[in-house]
Amino acid sequence: MAFNCADINTFKSELDTNVLVAQNLKKDSHATIKIQSLLNITIYTLATRFLEGCVKLIIYNCAIMRGDSPAQLTKLESDLKKINNPEYTNIKDKFIEHLGFDIINGLSAGRYKKRDISLLDEIVKNRHKNVHASHDPANWYNKNIKDIIFNFPSEYSGLLNILEYLDTIRYDSVNSKFVDL
Repeated sequence: MAFNCADINTFKSELDTNVLVAQNLKKDSHATIKIQSLLNITIYTLATRFLEGCVKLIIYNCAIMRGDSPAQLTKLESDLKKINNPEYTNIKDKFIEHLGFDIINGLSAGRYKKRDISLLDEIVKNRHKNVHASHDPANWYNKNIKDIIFNFPSEYSGLLNILEYLDTIRYDSVNSKFVDL
């Protein structure tokens, strides 16, 4: 899958490389088992950052397409820094707030599914659960129920399906509104 936005392709490539390295770690000692558990958490964190960065980039690029002034873009950039929990509902709200575009259109048109929303939210919830856990890894490293080998691939596909849809949003200058291709 190639995104229209070259930056998203770059971000995705970096994440995919990290996922591949983490998935290929041999669990042949107590130390590597602990490392794998820590990598599970790291990959979920990186995936959430990837999602967050892509959402910010798409909204910002759409504002440029709309013809926002430098002052408007500066304010938008400041507002976008506040996005730190990219669950689907928050993404939807930000697209409405900043672009006047409801991404539920993609769901209605069958461009992504409700399951994709659930899978995207699973990645964000797992990151949140682990980032805000106790600082003592002995309390949580082996209690992480999400795994980058068994859980992450399907969850990641849901995230990518939604991002692929968001990447199609363009500004229709004739009708002065955003549309999806």
